[in-house]
Amino acid sequence: MRHYGFPMRPKLLIIVPCLVAAACQNSGVKVLIGATAIVAPGAPPIEDSVIVVAEGRIRSVGMRKDIPIPQDSERMDFTGKRVEPAPGARIAVNESADLVVTGPDFSRRMLHGQWQ
Repeated sequence: MRHYGFPMRPKLLIIVPCLVAAACQNSGVKVLIGATAIVAPGAPPIEDSVIVVAEGRIRSVGMRKDIPIPQDSERMDFTGKRVEPAPGARIAVNESADLVVTGPDFSRRMLHGQWQ
């Protein structure tokens, strides 16, 4: 039987890489690992913390030993750094992910779950 258009093999060569690329993309979940987290002014710091951010919001926060790290996530090691809420924000479940990460010669800001 003759196929009109592309034979089957070239179609697979186009479709398979597209499927693989789609499967390799992470879910948009960001995980900040290892920093000392200051969740609110006056609150005790959380050493060796994990902060899970999804859809612009904080999904979980706590000590690394207590917080599962999602498999399909973008993981960032911030050991030796400090994570604090942006002015007027706090680090708590369902709060907007407005964070400031600082360390020696390092500063990075997250606004609504996106790095600035």
